[in-house]
Amino acid sequence: MRRGCLRLALAGILLVAVDQAALFTLLADDRLGGERVAPFDPPLFSDWQRAQLDRYREQQAAIEAGSVRPHPTMLDAELGWVPDPHRTHPDYRYDWSGARVGVAPLARVGRAGVRRVVAVGCSFTHGDEVAGEQTWAARVDAGREDLEIANLGCGGYGLDQALLRLRRDGLPLEPAEVWFGWLPAATLRVTTVFPPLLTPQARTILFKPRFTFDARSGLVALANPAPSLAANLAALASQEAFLEAVGEGDLRLTRTPAAYAPRGSHWLHHTALGRVLLTRRAERRRPVWDWLADPQSDVYRLYRALVLAMRDEVEREGARFRLWVLPAVTHPHRSRQRTGGLYWSALAADLEGEGIEVHDVTPVLEAAGGHANPRLWRPAGHYSAEGNALVAGEMLRVLAAGD
Repeated sequence: MRRGCLRLALAGILLVAVDQAALFTLLADDRLGGERVAPFDPPLFSDWQRAQLDRYREQQAAIEAGSVRPHPTMLDAELGWVPDPHRTHPDYRYDWSGARVGVAPLARVGRAGVRRVVAVGCSFTHGDEVAGEQTWAARVDAGREDLEIANLGCGGYGLDQALLRLRRDGLPLEPAEVWFGWLPAATLRVTTVFPPLLTPQARTILFKPRFTFDARSGLVALANPAPSLAANLAALASQEAFLEAVGEGDLRLTRTPAAYAPRGSHWLHHTALGRVLLTRRAERRRPVWDWLADPQSDVYRLYRALVLAMRDEVEREGARFRLWVLPAVTHPHRSRQRTGGLYWSALAADLEGEGIEVHDVTPVLEAAGGHANPRLWRPAGHYSAEGNALVAGEMLRVLAAGD
């Protein structure tokens, strides 16, 4: 009996020794197999993000020395970020309204007989990875003499930011129509104020606003918690400051709070096995198709409410609202493999039942080969010039059928 207990004790000591050796060797740099290991303190996951933090620190020091303008070119106090109006790249130019230039800058005064359309959304609306004149917005603009499009899309935006940009920058342009481009894969962006929590390789470390529900299921706007460069740096200066900035309710923090707790504040932080298990739990994220399959889920309800709010605000201004489903070219195929259909179709049908015009470009993309036709997308997954042309063609067809 004593010998058995001794063996168990020795085995336990050996396991603890191995675990602690791994903790201080294999996990010494907080990485395993090239990936971050919990606790995620600081909450930066890529070399690019860490380098960007260093760049922001240098810029803030220059600001305090009075040598540069008072904010980074993309930072926006209300929205988190906007396209850089001073960008010198020939493919990315913006006019006086903040809209991306496609055919020509937006006219400052509306022209007789020309309907103005404001388009909001993410990079699939903005037209990342192609020249301005190759975007679907520019092609639709060029294809209709009675139409002009103000492209207010912005890379990395969620529906929450698109709604807020529409309120601030879009509706003052007095549009006859407002188009929202929905990238289904980006649906979960409405669940966080710090994009790297949702997408560890996100190409931003700026914070953003979001919406939540009050006790009566009404929408409540939560302002951008870091509206200046100094505030962003302060929020990333310590894990305590970061958690205060993010606040309660963020999807990732709610699921695995110990993974984002200050280093050493949870017992799992002190063992290699505990850190690995905590990391794996944090990585087991409920996929977007699962959220959208459940009409009672927080994500489904929030996204639905935001779309309806956008529609209502547009119609109060006397304009027409259309929602365009703009999936990445390969996503319909993946969706059918995983779910047997298009995971966004239930919410789209729900919105149609609420009287919203929903137009899905999936059939057009699939008819052109979809995932099997690499000519339709660019290296980062956005529509190529050919893909944009297909989308624009479908939009022009819908417009012609409705006129």
